[in-house]
Amino acid sequence: MELTDRVALVTGGATGIGRATVLGLAQAGAAAVVINYRSSKKEAAQLATEVRGAGAEARCIRADVKSDDEVRRMIQQVERQFGRLDVLVNNAGVTHWVQVADLEGLTDAMWDDILDINVKGAFRCARAAAPLLAKSQGMVVNVSSISGIVAPATISSLAYGTAKAALIYLTRGLAVALAPKVRVNAVAPAFTDTKWMQEHYGKEYKRAVAKASGQIPLQRIAKPEEVAAAIVGLVTGGDFVTGQTLIVDGGLSLG
Repeated sequence: MELTDRVALVTGGATGIGRATVLGLAQAGAAAVVINYRSSKKEAAQLATEVRGAGAEARCIRADVKSDDEVRRMIQQVERQFGRLDVLVNNAGVTHWVQVADLEGLTDAMWDDILDINVKGAFRCARAAAPLLAKSQGMVVNVSSISGIVAPATISSLAYGTAKAALIYLTRGLAVALAPKVRVNAVAPAFTDTKWMQEHYGKEYKRAVAKASGQIPLQRIAKPEEVAAAIVGLVTGGDFVTGQTLIVDGGLSLG
């Protein structure tokens, strides 16, 4: 897909991998990028300025992917302003940090939150955007995780890994449901250097990075820009690829 004249929407687009993807799409020639956020209003506004500096239009839209009404209104806003939608990146996600062996610590409320945002949220966005995407022969990219493929003891929670595995299946199912007009793929990144990870580990972040790097054949963790490049690559170079998950893990899953 050529991105010239195309419009993209990135959920959870104000920070981390989402932010890098927004910039990557703008730099690759997208005409406009819509930055969805739930609470990061300031970050979204700052990012919009960078997007405009890269030569693309930018629009910030607050919507919680847990709400079907808010998701549908967001898609309606995109249609009203741009008249089209070509790329949807389902990046919004959440986890609760609970050790895998601590089954009692993983509450029903945590399960509900993780599944609702990571899986149902992606479904809501794809469902609402499907008519617009079909009109433009567009594409969906879901941001899953290596945690949905392998089950290391260091996973943030059993619920998170389960949700990301479900998102991979959802990718396959949507690829069939939305064919032949819309392609649906996913990326599955490993440990990525984001503010989210830095805040979780705090003072132990450098140690966590060193430990993770030692388990990865490429001997380092991912940069958000590298995951974004994989997403943009699927969009621009995968016209006959659908239902697939691109693992972006530096070789971690090979062991």
